[in-house]
Amino acid sequence: MATRTEPQTQITTADPAIVAASPTPTPPPATAPQPPPGETGSEAAAQGAATAERLEQQVRPPAGARPGFLAEATPHEGSAGIEGEQVIWEARYSLKNFLGRMIGMGLLLVAWIALAIWTWGMGARREYGSLQVLAIVSGVIVGVMALALLRRVILARFGHFYRLTNKRLFVMTGVFTRRRDQMELLKLDDVFTRQGFMQRLLSVGTVVATSKEPQHPVMYLTGVDDPKAVMDLVWHHARAERDRTSVEVNQV
Repeated sequence: MATRTEPQTQITTADPAIVAASPTPTPPPATAPQPPPGETGSEAAAQGAATAERLEQQVRPPAGARPGFLAEATPHEGSAGIEGEQVIWEARYSLKNFLGRMIGMGLLLVAWIALAIWTWGMGARREYGSLQVLAIVSGVIVGVMALALLRRVILARFGHFYRLTNKRLFVMTGVFTRRRDQMELLKLDDVFTRQGFMQRLLSVGTVVATSKEPQHPVMYLTGVDDPKAVMDLVWHHARAERDRTSVEVNQV
């Protein structure tokens, strides 16, 4: 006699009725980060705000900077752009180099003023003659000479700038278009001065520095106050830089 077997129903987890009836697990409640021991919540918030403000100031671009461009790093105060480089001496073209020409121009102006007073001053009425022609022509000449001297003084004073560091010597020339030349003290070959008679009396002159570099072998520091002291300063730091480099090489 055959036995009847009923088909068994297979239940899977994908059954919608079973999935709907099964309880959904609830996630644990999120806990807020606790401040370190001994620090209250208000102190932690204040410290976080201060840190955020400091970071914002570090990455904030300077005023006037174009967006998307990093600001140029400014060198440390007293440095000249290389690590360990310090500014030793700075100067411009000395106006004492124009003292003689200024005195001569002053005498010419006084002479022309005296001529003008004699010609047109004191209410005197004189006929148009050779003296008036001489006063007019000489006035134009003196005015042109004074303007030319003023132009040379401005170009010399603001167009020559010198800087000495413990590693390099700089000469910057030009007012509107500036040129910067440098010479490494390690490659300095010789340094000397040039002075005329009036320059010796005024303690002003030119310092000439020669280098072993073939591209820029000579550098002129014109119109320098006390050129002998500047020459000694350049030579002293050049010797110190060579001695320091020799010591480092020997240690290696």
